[in-house]
Amino acid sequence: MLVAQGIGKKIENDSNKEIYLISDFANADVKQIAIYDALILDNTDAAGCRRFLVSCRSSFIGKLYLMPIFVLSLSAKVEPEVEQLSDGIISSIQVETIINKIRQIQLKQDSLAPVDSATPEIRILTKLLRFLYTRGRALIPFVDSNAHIGYNYPVLSYHYQRNENQKDMINLLEMAVAREYLKVDFIDKVHLCSNCRSAFINYRETCPKCNSADLYTENLIHHFVCAYIGPEHDFAHGDHLICPKCNKILRHIGVDYDKPSMVYSCNSCSHTFQEPEMETFCFNCHHKAGIDSLIDHTIYSYELTAIGEDVAQSGISKEQKEEFELNGFISFTTFNIFLKYEIERSRSANKPSIIGAIILDIPANVVDNMGDRYKTMIIEVADFIKNATLSTDILTFINNNSFLIISPDNELNKINNLLSNIQTTIDKLIRSNVRVEHISIKNRVMPIDGSLSNMELINELISA
Repeated sequence: MLVAQGIGKKIENDSNKEIYLISDFANADVKQIAIYDALILDNTDAAGCRRFLVSCRSSFIGKLYLMPIFVLSLSAKVEPEVEQLSDGIISSIQVETIINKIRQIQLKQDSLAPVDSATPEIRILTKLLRFLYTRGRALIPFVDSNAHIGYNYPVLSYHYQRNENQKDMINLLEMAVAREYLKVDFIDKVHLCSNCRSAFINYRETCPKCNSADLYTENLIHHFVCAYIGPEHDFAHGDHLICPKCNKILRHIGVDYDKPSMVYSCNSCSHTFQEPEMETFCFNCHHKAGIDSLIDHTIYSYELTAIGEDVAQSGISKEQKEEFELNGFISFTTFNIFLKYEIERSRSANKPSIIGAIILDIPANVVDNMGDRYKTMIIEVADFIKNATLSTDILTFINNNSFLIISPDNELNKINNLLSNIQTTIDKLIRSNVRVEHISIKNRVMPIDGSLSNMELINELISA
């Protein structure tokens, strides 16, 4: 049942969700929808539907860019951009078919901690991670002739519309991969202008003498009888081909003559040549350069790692980028380097080491309410872990809730028992500081035997 109300028509449902169908996009105000549970956009007005959807997803207001939005379309063909920005294309208003998806998105939204992003870069990255996390999907680019690099990244690209900002977008994605928030999957390779990073480039042959692109081509003809080779216009006599050297008529290709290659002639300077120079011309900035100057850029799809999921929930603040400084613990970047070396050592020496994790699963609202007390508690936990482990063990702390350990040349059972004992003690320590039932302390150990990469090991540990 549809009831006209506000900027759209409310769809009655048994789940008592505030779900609205919007068809009149000209009079719809995006700011009014923040209180709704979900939207269905009528794609009859495809342009209006797209504009409204982009307005929602390009917002920095969590209620807007994370809102479950579905597109009603009677046609199977929907723009790739609309399909990727929506939470599904539906062909009829059967609300019960989308209720479960709405609940799943809202459940994940409820796990997101409030965060005050320190910089525009962090705001954009936090938004991207949270959108991917609440949808359980990858960031998949699609071909877009209007996009500066030839591909559009839904949700992300709208914050980098100006051409000079494209490098910032690429740097943001590379930074997220370097921090292990995202993992990549190859999509394509493009060549970008070295001056402005545009993919809208023309490749053209030019004269090696005067650099003009005003060229014409014709076949070279090789006369078998007298071995004369020359451009086709030298042989042309009306409807016949006559050799300018021996004056014989060339009748049958392959018998009297062949065409071994092409020859270029320049209309500007009359120079004739077989190997032209190749030049690129950028339609965006008009920059001319050789092909060697182009920048090779790989287009990837991006998927959240287990670390990325944790960061999506906790948010990225300036303080979190720096992490706590804990005595006896190294940075995650340095830890990763040690882990890569340990993987290679295990492969060559055929002697596995052990990697383990202790993860504190404490509700975000509890962490926020504790403030500095949480940091003090973490320092106490870290001090206990440092004293309980071996001096040869390598320790790090990530995302303000996960302790990782590399124990070289150790046994799985031994480290498993050690972390179980540490887990029990930490559980008591935390419960003495936090009066909340929904607390979980997890631990897991795995062999470093060379079968998995460093990121695969960490993902399995944290996501277990």
